[in-house]
Amino acid sequence: MDEIEDVKENLSKVNKDVDEVKVMMSQMLEKFNMLELLSKLPSLTEGMFNTPREDILIAGDLGTGRSAEIFSWEKNGWYEICQMNKRHVGASSFIYNEQLFVVGGCTKTIETLDFNELPLKWMEWSDELPYESYYHQTVVCQQSVIHIGGYNVEEGKNSNVISELQLTSPCTLKVLCQMPQPRDSHGAEAFEDKILILGGDVHDDVLDSALEFDPEKNECKELPSLPRPMQGMATVLWRDQVIVLGGRDKDDHALNDVFMYDCKTGKITALPYMLKKRNQCCAVITGNTIVVMGGDDDDDDHSSVECFTMGSSMWKYLPSMNEERPRTVAEVLPSTRKYV
Repeated sequence: MDEIEDVKENLSKVNKDVDEVKVMMSQMLEKFNMLELLSKLPSLTEGMFNTPREDILIAGDLGTGRSAEIFSWEKNGWYEICQMNKRHVGASSFIYNEQLFVVGGCTKTIETLDFNELPLKWMEWSDELPYESYYHQTVVCQQSVIHIGGYNVEEGKNSNVISELQLTSPCTLKVLCQMPQPRDSHGAEAFEDKILILGGDVHDDVLDSALEFDPEKNECKELPSLPRPMQGMATVLWRDQVIVLGGRDKDDHALNDVFMYDCKTGKITALPYMLKKRNQCCAVITGNTIVVMGGDDDDDDHSSVECFTMGSSMWKYLPSMNEERPRTVAEVLPSTRKYV
């Protein structure tokens, strides 16, 4: 009987060793497939790694909600600039007519930076938004500023409205279209003459839907779904791909997933995972380098920053910011002048 027990024990150890080898081989295969995929991305050349990179501005924090800083590639560090006039949390941003706009975010205020006036100084726009909102998106498309969804504080609910933000006096939101579902914490990117709207949250129901808004027809149409329901992710546009980064899933777990969503076909292409899980982070792309900043995970808010160059195989850390920054906005600065 003892010999039988010894044989059983040895078989159990062998099975355990086999399982460990299977896991190791699976991980190696996954890495090999990822490297093979990256090598086949369209038109990747050595020259792309030397593409000039513009400095980055990030604004907002969970403390005062007013601080801002700039990352200088030349100096490889973050430098604080003057604070915004009002607190902005869950705001949106865009660049228009050589000015950076920060829109709403638990306030009706719009603030601007004029890139032609140095040192940079925040100015309040002459008029306020019609209502207070947060976790909305603003996208410039065909010289129009499109305001999408968000949480309408005055109505106490998520919005399904797509509007044109008219920077007049009074400032108005001209309704263009209604989405099939209201949503906040979604992603949005302009591609050619359309706007893609991805994921989001409505009453704690996390969405996997993808929409295409046509400003010419003022219509939305459904696109192929995301690989999973998600909200609070960052997005950037690279060629004809929306790159989706981080966020939270339907079980409220922070993600470090990264994938490309083909604007024309809806095809999903996985990219390497970020080094940290990041919900409500922000991201920019400069040259062929994606930079992801801040956010939070299931435990902490982040000041850390990481970058990924298209065609490479891994993420790398950049110097951390001076503040922890979830729920903020970031933009690439024009390269025509030095800001720090």
